[in-house]
Amino acid sequence: MKKNMIALAVAGALVAPVAMAEVTVSGGLQAELVQIGGDGGQPNGLYAADGFEVNSENGGNYGFLKFSASEDLGGGLKALAMYNMNTNVGDSDRAGFSTRDAYVGLSGSLGTVLAGSLSTPYKSSTVNYDPFLMTSFQARGNYGMSGLHNGYVSNALAYANSFAGGMVKVVAALVLDEAQKNEADGVTKADKTVGQHAKSFSVNIDPVKGLDIAIAYIDATDFGNANVDVPGTTALDATAIKVGAKYSASAFAVGGQVEMLDKGLTNSGDSGNVVYLTGTFNINEANSISVAIGSMDANVNSTAAEIAAGTDGAAAYTALGFQHSFSKSTSMTVGYRASDDKREAGVKETAIGAGLRVGF
Repeated sequence: MKKNMIALAVAGALVAPVAMAEVTVSGGLQAELVQIGGDGGQPNGLYAADGFEVNSENGGNYGFLKFSASEDLGGGLKALAMYNMNTNVGDSDRAGFSTRDAYVGLSGSLGTVLAGSLSTPYKSSTVNYDPFLMTSFQARGNYGMSGLHNGYVSNALAYANSFAGGMVKVVAALVLDEAQKNEADGVTKADKTVGQHAKSFSVNIDPVKGLDIAIAYIDATDFGNANVDVPGTTALDATAIKVGAKYSASAFAVGGQVEMLDKGLTNSGDSGNVVYLTGTFNINEANSISVAIGSMDANVNSTAAEIAAGTDGAAAYTALGFQHSFSKSTSMTVGYRASDDKREAGVKETAIGAGLRVGF
């Protein structure tokens, strides 16, 4: 259960700048007991984890502690602030807190502007299509979705707004490139940054009840490349376009997306695709069964050397699970996942287990 409280109830160092604002504290923890098998880099055996990605215990995990603040400035304008921390109960080596999204902003009749550490619009537009998100059975990190659905970007500016009575939602973001620039002679220019800012935007359209159609784009070409002006060092085009859709009804939900990645976002240096499909059958209000499949083609998954040597291959993802909601804040997932890297030296990993998630 979320708790609203005046700033006095929160640690003074965190809330002093918003002492007159309303602060919401929320969080959640998850513990999963998972049996890992296969021939991947992660040793086979039983794990107590909070989420799993191939070769990464607690990768893409759920646990968080979030402070959100808002203040009514009058005239329909509102000030916003958030600090969201990642934590988990699964691994003492990764215990503690690290930053997820952290921002300040303004919201009004003309939309919302945010600045700080954020999810890209490319990620946020469809990542929640996955019914197994932030569990050991999720698609991202397990060959079902590209790596563009992981993590947060710092030094970001974002704008969001809704149109047509909320039917159309638009989000755009600019990630500032603060890398120090090298000139053609290789001399570092301490007084100049590269300035090859990354850009992303998304449009989600809900034309009828239960249907969401998403289009997203990202361009990170030359982002962070300090040698951008040095001959022969320019990066490949790092752009991606994603098209997705999800339809939800009382008894079921189906969804999917296709990602078209340009050369700079694949292992091979050639463009390729990532496809994801999912379906959920709602047995009743508390219980559901979900299935998901995904694939990365060989250009995305394999290096140019592997393709030349004939040791390349695509990658596939399959997941099946049962979910039970005890309440709005507490749920259980029992599931199975298979991640199959079809390269000659590829990772093949299976995960089977159950987890309990509690929000507060």
